[in-house]
Amino acid sequence: MSSDSPANPFGISAEQRVTVYGAQGRPEIAAFLPAHAFLAEPGANVPADVVLLVVGSAADLAHDLSGAAAAVEAGGVLWVCYPSATVEGEDRDLNRDTVASLLAANDWEPLADVTLGEKWSAVRGQPTGK
Repeated sequence: MSSDSPANPFGISAEQRVTVYGAQGRPEIAAFLPAHAFLAEPGANVPADVVLLVVGSAADLAHDLSGAAAAVEAGGVLWVCYPSATVEGEDRDLNRDTVASLLAANDWEPLADVTLGEKWSAVRGQPTGK
């Protein structure tokens, strides 16, 4: 059984296949990823039980969501990781509510959210009706 501890905020077990999109060039995200996560190149389709999509803006999310969502295996989940709105001095267009709204508009049900350190947050979703 998985745990949503600070060391495993996504509750990912060792048996689950994990694909991460958008983490290249963001080393601060690496601390939150399981060691067995596969870092996919942009545009790749690497199916997995858990897909993490790392985005920096609402435009990034709108652009990359369908590709990441397509990689989620039946019964799997999608996590959208985004910069926290609380980072001072930076104008952010994403927060828990905007991410949840974009997920819902694309037939994904937002289920939970977590904080990833001081600068990042994430929202978990699953396909609507599952």
